[in-house]
Amino acid sequence: MRNGNIPVCLSLLFVVVVCTAAGISPLATQKAHIGPYHLLLSFYSLPRTEQLLNMTIQSTTPGMNLGFSQAVLAPAPGTDATAVHVTLSPDSDTPDVYDVNVTPPIRGLWLLHMTASGPAGSFAGDIPIDVLGPPAIPVWLGWLIGLSPLPLLIVFILVQVRWRKRLREWVRQEKPQRSF
Repeated sequence: MRNGNIPVCLSLLFVVVVCTAAGISPLATQKAHIGPYHLLLSFYSLPRTEQLLNMTIQSTTPGMNLGFSQAVLAPAPGTDATAVHVTLSPDSDTPDVYDVNVTPPIRGLWLLHMTASGPAGSFAGDIPIDVLGPPAIPVWLGWLIGLSPLPLLIVFILVQVRWRKRLREWVRQEKPQRSF
């Protein structure tokens, strides 16, 4: 490999690491408790209307194995909606962690009602989740608008480079003809 390719390879490796690191850490966390069990909710997508809420739930007590069941996302008083079914499944990567997937239909305060089972028995409880409205502008549209000047800038630079090249050639051709 030539020495000129090393910076290019390192740059590509950096881009891959940066692009794939986004899903490693949660966007937000919330502590809760059901009965005697202290829980940690890790949000990998923010709770927004009509968007899949992807989060995990686990015990904050090390070594405590908990099971979760009968999960329903119910509207809190003041939120005009009906209950939504929640999908709970054990996380494939981490033991004692459960994946929680649900799509809230409207914004407002919701209660994640579930049963936690562990060494102290089974307890049912509610965890409040504040669901926000949809973003002001879709992410793809924001990126499209933000990057739209880039092609125009590239075309402008190319036109300027070509014009400058033609100007230099014209000056070189005209220079020998001049005599003072």
